[in-house]
Amino acid sequence: MNATTTEFTIRPAQWSDAPALRDLMEKTFVDTYASYNTPANMQLYTSTRFGLAQVQLELQDENVHYLIVEKQSEFIGFAKLIQNHSAEGLESKKAVEIERIYVEKTYHGQQLGAQLMQACLEWAKESAAEVVWLGVWEHNPKAIRFYEKMGFERFGAHTFTLGTEVQNDFLMKREI
Repeated sequence: MNATTTEFTIRPAQWSDAPALRDLMEKTFVDTYASYNTPANMQLYTSTRFGLAQVQLELQDENVHYLIVEKQSEFIGFAKLIQNHSAEGLESKKAVEIERIYVEKTYHGQQLGAQLMQACLEWAKESAAEVVWLGVWEHNPKAIRFYEKMGFERFGAHTFTLGTEVQNDFLMKREI
């Protein structure tokens, strides 16, 4: 699946994308959450979750699928989807989790998040999923509004550990 607009392309990640994808993952995560968390917790989380070896391992996993948003060979957004991964309350359904979805801040407001989300939903549908779900930090109202606009609804909560701090995420789902 390749979706192309005038300037942007959304495509599946390849093994050779791992270094640039890793850099984008860390940059967008830090840009989004650094002001809300301690430097030590940010460092602990990014060093364990965004290492090159970790990204390469995920790119080899048949249940993990990355989509990349590109502009003239520059990575500006991505999504990480996990197939056959359920959450409490969705055990009876074939589920896909959107574990991460980010667009660089300089490209916000250009509908790239909506296009990337649509590509995620299309991939999930092609994978025969019945529901797509995600976790979103309870103190991220902009993201919550975006997911609601994209047809997601809250169905629960879970904890998310960032470094040494335990935070609460809302769980949101969308039937396919």
